[in-house]
Amino acid sequence: MDDVVNDGMRIRLRDGRDIADLLALFNEARFLRYASARGPFASSAELEAWLSGVSCSKRYEIVAVLAGRTIGFAGLYVMGEGLEHSGWILIGVREEFQARGVGARLLKTLIGAATVVFALRRVQLTVFGDNDPAIKLYRRFGFEIEGRHREFVRRGEGFIDGYTMARLSDIRGPAQAV
Repeated sequence: MDDVVNDGMRIRLRDGRDIADLLALFNEARFLRYASARGPFASSAELEAWLSGVSCSKRYEIVAVLAGRTIGFAGLYVMGEGLEHSGWILIGVREEFQARGVGARLLKTLIGAATVVFALRRVQLTVFGDNDPAIKLYRRFGFEIEGRHREFVRRGEGFIDGYTMARLSDIRGPAQAV
């Protein structure tokens, strides 16, 4: 399989140019099945409103671009209100580019930002229990399963469990008042 990371793919901050490609990504059958607890987005405006509405104190959203086309998305959302040491992530890669290094490159960039830019001690995510490729990727980057959410999401007539996975860093934040 080709490694698109070495084929001219760039990682950059998300901006207005990306929304049409992101709508296509977030509405792909595989994304809806393995990464989304909601149905498809009706429009770019609806997707933009959803992304903008993510509750966080700070956000860092990046995209993977190949030949002018946005093929991947990753967001790091820093918590607030006593949870400033932690953030959660969301990653998606277009179906045709999965298992080719895009997710790994996005995740590596998010972890770098979490460590260097935001000095986060904890980065977490939720993954569907049957998304084996994603779980394998997260484990490769030091994420561990911390909890199981039984019957987390409905899929057809059945339910799928979800896992909370987290990666802890030894970074020490500002000293806490005693």
